Amino acid sequence: MGITPSGGRFAFHFALRFVVGVVSAPLPTAVTRLRLQHAAPFNSQKRDLEDDRRPAGVSVTTVARAINGSPKTSAGMAERVNRVAEELGYVRNMEGVKLRTGRTYVLAALLKFPSDTEIGDPTLLGLLQGIHQRCRDTDYSVRTIIAPETGEDTIELERLVKGRGCDGVVLDHTSLQDRRVKYLLEAGMPFITFGRTELFSPHAFFDVDNEFAAWQGTSELIRRGHRNIALLDGPEAYTYVRQRMTGYRRALAEAGLSYREELVRNLDPQADAARLAAAELVRTTGVDGIVCVNDVVLMGARRGVRDAAPERFKNFGFSVRSGTNLGDYLETRPVTSYFSRIDAGWSLADMLIRRIEGQPVEELQKLVRTELR
Repeated sequence: MGITPSGGRFAFHFALRFVVGVVSAPLPTAVTRLRLQHAAPFNSQKRDLEDDRRPAGVSVTTVARAINGSPKTSAGMAERVNRVAEELGYVRNMEGVKLRTGRTYVLAALLKFPSDTEIGDPTLLGLLQGIHQRCRDTDYSVRTIIAPETGEDTIELERLVKGRGCDGVVLDHTSLQDRRVKYLLEAGMPFITFGRTELFSPHAFFDVDNEFAAWQGTSELIRRGHRNIALLDGPEAYTYVRQRMTGYRRALAEAGLSYREELVRNLDPQADAARLAAAELVRTTGVDGIVCVNDVVLMGARRGVRDAAPERFKNFGFSVRSGTNLGDYLETRPVTSYFSRIDAGWSLADMLIRRIEGQPVEELQKLVRTELR
């Protein structure tokens, strides 16, 4: 029957094989003879697992805890088990982990991508970078999905939920009564939104204080002497747009300036649309400053002002809510209400993982403010 390892030594190897989520390099049929061997490189002799450097007397539970980094395992034992496991060629097998836990270890980021292919959206890239940074050195991978047109995004979520395609979802561009959020609440799928809703049922969210950011940018333009300030923002259906309108109007009121509906444009936040809107505002109103919803709209608005009145451009005021340092590379720096989108993405992923692990939603609701730059 071959060489039979002693009880203590065999227990260690049996534990390594038994704990789902740990698998060795291909093992010879000698396993059936209770003799486990390490798969050595070509042209070298296989080293018998009878090596005395192995710890003896370890249980399945001890090995599982050590391999999975449990705090219940002493540092010394964890170091011994992991060192021997590495010597033997054992690696963590995620397929085994998934079978044992019933999880996919996938986070799905269902995000709205810009239709503009000329500039793109640096904010979106920052979010994704932050999400990936949080998942680095963890078992989680990230699946990025381009959000379909309105009305079809819930279908995409149904595929994820029914097909068990992920453990949790990140959503952006929320609306007040967001049907995607309603669906995920009913389905019981962990999720987090980049933005808030007005739904009765609480849910996890991370958001930048959009009302404050719009108030901050508008107030700073007023402080610098601008009085006819326009607002270029996204579609009114989105929660953040309504919040920004409140902040914009509050800043005007505090300065004793009247709100003028003709100075507000709600548009698809793309560079070409912003360029046309800004040019039209300059030609038809006395606008001397523009509050822009994001970097892409800022670039389009600047081009539109140059198109319509290049002689006024130098003294024209621009404000933007941004998560990048784009303003550092422009000849006239805009007023910037800044919060790092990389940090936002990191927080979204971190809070989603904590939600998956059972943390209550009431502890996973965070609102942050921008800083003026």
